[in-house]
Amino acid sequence: MCRNPLTQQYFVDFWGNKFCNTHEGYTQCASCSRIVCKHLTDGGIQYPDGVTICNLCNLNGVSTQERAERLVTEMRQSLASVGLKLSAAQTPIQLCGRDELNEASQHNFHENRPILGMARSVTTYQRGRPIARQFDRILIQIHLPEEHFRTVAIHELTHAWFFYHQYQGLPLEVEEGMCVLMEYIWLKSQKTKDAQYRMEVIEESPDPVYGDGFRAAREALRRMPLNVLLEYLLEKKAFPTRLSAFFYH
Repeated sequence: MCRNPLTQQYFVDFWGNKFCNTHEGYTQCASCSRIVCKHLTDGGIQYPDGVTICNLCNLNGVSTQERAERLVTEMRQSLASVGLKLSAAQTPIQLCGRDELNEASQHNFHENRPILGMARSVTTYQRGRPIARQFDRILIQIHLPEEHFRTVAIHELTHAWFFYHQYQGLPLEVEEGMCVLMEYIWLKSQKTKDAQYRMEVIEESPDPVYGDGFRAAREALRRMPLNVLLEYLLEKKAFPTRLSAFFYH
């Protein structure tokens, strides 16, 4: 940054970095949100797909297929520990860039929340009617630092679990809210500054799908155990109210 003395009006980011308000529009890291500059992050890299990752995050970036597959295996194990089991054969993983992720996305709400992962499936139609569905693979943004990669992986693995267990017709905010909830549960088990940052981002998200969906999912989990909540969602296609949770089962 400019290294000029701070005025009475300045910003402080999650990491405790102070910077003057003239830097508000500067490039931020797509992972940690720090301003990408020599002083704070030793600069950064803008990759060909347009994603900018600071050099602090680049130190631990997931950039090889072999490493990605190993980390996804560990996240499958984390999901299995709470009852959501998937095999490697069911959920192949592929690192890719932003352009491929945007092209694969079936949603149009990623302008303000860049897509970093995708659980891709293929639907076969006959005369305009779906006759078969097949899970293809999980796509994840290349170069994300490890902890960020893990949260994207567990999010997309949860989508895959919903796919294989026939949770068809879930409202978007319900399915995405549950996927973010699984991210949050895993992050809560980690005792790092990065985990605290990502939990705060989730908690404070104003997004009507991911943010409001997560908060509704967290409230639902307070009303019933996870295994019962999943049964409820399969049957009702909605989060339980306090009254419906009381009378369920």
